[in-house]
Amino acid sequence: MSTTVRRAAPGPAWLGELEPRKRPSQARSHATFAAIVDACGRLLARGRYETLTTNAIAERAGVSIGTLYEYFPNRESIVAALAAESCRRLVVRMHEAVEETAGMAPHAGVEHLIEAGVEALRAPENVFTALVREAPFVLRLPPVQEAREALTDLCQDIRTRASDTVRLPEPQADTWLISQMLFNAMLEIALLDGPEARRALLQRELARLTFRMAVGCDPPGGVSE
Repeated sequence: MSTTVRRAAPGPAWLGELEPRKRPSQARSHATFAAIVDACGRLLARGRYETLTTNAIAERAGVSIGTLYEYFPNRESIVAALAAESCRRLVVRMHEAVEETAGMAPHAGVEHLIEAGVEALRAPENVFTALVREAPFVLRLPPVQEAREALTDLCQDIRTRASDTVRLPEPQADTWLISQMLFNAMLEIALLDGPEARRALLQRELARLTFRMAVGCDPPGGVSE
């Protein structure tokens, strides 16, 4: 199963300011590019976006500031590259999670997918919490929109696979709506501050509601603990 995220059409002019100056073409330049993006993620995971600087990123990546500017024009372009990589990992993880549901009961499979999604959104290396809370422009970036489209396509694929179980009046449209609600709900759960018990409860309830929307009834035996 392909996990390629589709490229969107060119967006507004301001997006050009968030593009890297150059893309790596050799192994060494790939390593440098990745080190800069990774350093940005590690700094955001431990500090605030408002204090993030290109000098700090270069120092953490172990490169000179001149080398950093060979690849990126500003800190926002590095954050955009980090968001793109985080979205790629999210899509890959969700495809893996779908394969992991093989042999599970339908409701258990839904719970597993939601748990995997929330964990990926909360993963320190993906820094979605910092990106969404402190650099909300990332939600408008093409890679983020492409990731959402890829996850919607995945939901459509799941609906097709589970056609004997799913009961939706308008299968394609209803699946699109459910996928949008799921993404937003999982993101809100991932961003939630508070006890883990609260997060676990919300994940279970989201799984129950998703199952009910798709199948038309609550899961057999109630919600699993």
